[in-house]
Amino acid sequence: MADKPGLPLRRSLSQSPPIAAGILFGLGLAVAYALVWSLQELSTVITALVVAVFLAVGLERIISPMVRRGMPRWLAMTILLFGIFLVLCGGIAAIIPALVRETAQFVENVPRYYDTLMNSKLAEQFGGESGLLERAQDVLTAGNLTKALGGVAGGAASAASGLVWTVTTILLTVFILASYAQLRQGTLRLVAASKRDQTGRILDGILKQVGAYLIGALAIGLVAGISSWIFMAIVGIPYGALLALLVALLDLIPQIGATIGAVVVTLVALAVSPMTAVASAIFFIAYQQLENWVIYPTVMRSAVKVSNLAAIVAVLVGGTLFGVVGVVLSVPIYAAIRLIGKELVLPRLDNS
Repeated sequence: MADKPGLPLRRSLSQSPPIAAGILFGLGLAVAYALVWSLQELSTVITALVVAVFLAVGLERIISPMVRRGMPRWLAMTILLFGIFLVLCGGIAAIIPALVRETAQFVENVPRYYDTLMNSKLAEQFGGESGLLERAQDVLTAGNLTKALGGVAGGAASAASGLVWTVTTILLTVFILASYAQLRQGTLRLVAASKRDQTGRILDGILKQVGAYLIGALAIGLVAGISSWIFMAIVGIPYGALLALLVALLDLIPQIGATIGAVVVTLVALAVSPMTAVASAIFFIAYQQLENWVIYPTVMRSAVKVSNLAAIVAVLVGGTLFGVVGVVLSVPIYAAIRLIGKELVLPRLDNS
């Protein structure tokens, strides 16, 4: 007797296991592909959101004491944002005069730099001034200029896009801070009622460690910037204020940021004299050892209680998987995973 029309799909699949397995496997692949594609397309948005959450958690450590003392949250946020605005304006006001002065000095010294380069042994290896000019004429063809202009246009577009996403990240940080309590409560509502107390304790511990890491990283960057500025002022490296700010910002990237800043400053010092460049290299090598083995471990041990080995491994893994953002977030993410393991995994293992 033939099956009746409209036989349920579930019954039909149960009668044909290979077909059912094939359909489910195909659906699984389609879902996995759609998920990977979505993550790739939304990578910039996800990165901005993760960075905004990271910044909001760090700033919450400043806002929460004011709120606990009875201050309205909107007033605490206003005071914090206004203070950050004043600090940025003060920094810009301090940097702009030095930047203008040092830029004018650089433009004034361009002819001297040119003469020094043309009279150097490096220029002699390429045939002196005439040889370098001939090579420059060979390079500056119409095709190369077109490619260069295209690269400049692409760089300008990337810079504009970066500025837009920076502003977007700042706005997301403000919105997350404004609704911080509601977001925390909503996250706990996703957990069973019997587990909310433990989950809340773990979540607060993670947020506390992330905030402590951010504050510790800012302190380490500030020390690096001030130390570099003092050294550059002593040895006479130009653009000291701008380079010190660059060193402080790059130092926020664990393990590798200080090296990048040292290379930049040493290259600028090379324009002063080879001995100044050697002194710069020695200073930054010594300071990086001091930071890696004394300053960074001391600050992070008291902030997030992460060992040097764990920090290095976390940075390597985060940088390999997610680039610069992974490097910056690797240590607090490791601290969060360790806290979850300590609160959930280890007790079960001890009781098994």
